[in-house]
Amino acid sequence: MALTTFVPSLTVSNIERSIRFYEDALGFVVTFAIPGPDGAPVHAGLENGTAALMVGVPMTESPPSADTSPPGRGVNLYVGVAASDDIDALFERAKRAGASVVQEPTDEFWGDRDWSVADPDGYVITVGKQMRVMSPDEMIEASKSLLPA
Repeated sequence: MALTTFVPSLTVSNIERSIRFYEDALGFVVTFAIPGPDGAPVHAGLENGTAALMVGVPMTESPPSADTSPPGRGVNLYVGVAASDDIDALFERAKRAGASVVQEPTDEFWGDRDWSVADPDGYVITVGKQMRVMSPDEMIEASKSLLPA
C-alpha cells in the first residue's frame, strides 16, 4: 500500500472563524466549501502549497468523528515550510492575525527552528523549518541532555 494523501479533518465550533484563521495566520486558501441548509458552510477544504486541511462543524453523518468535546483535545499538527521561507516572519504573520502563541520561535535539538500557535478551537499547529540536517544518531545524542538521568 502506498498512501497518496493524508489530510487532517478538524471538527470546529465556528467554521467561518476557522477558515479566516487558516487563511490569515497560515496562508491557506479555500478550495471547496459545502453549504448547509442556511447557505453557511458546514465543511471546507483548504490548501497552501502541498499542505491540505479540512474543517467542518460536528455532523451526525458518516464517517464518524473523533471525540469533539471540546474541539482540539489531543490533536497537534506539524507543518513544514520550505528552506527559502523566513520562519520568523511567518510567526509574526500568525501573531498579527491573532493566533494564540503556544511557543515562540525555538531552535530545537533535532535541527529545526519551529514555533506553535493554537487555532480558535485549541488545535495546536507547529510550524517548522529544517535548519540543519542531522542523522538519527546525532538526534539521539542531542536529545540526551533533555532526558532524566
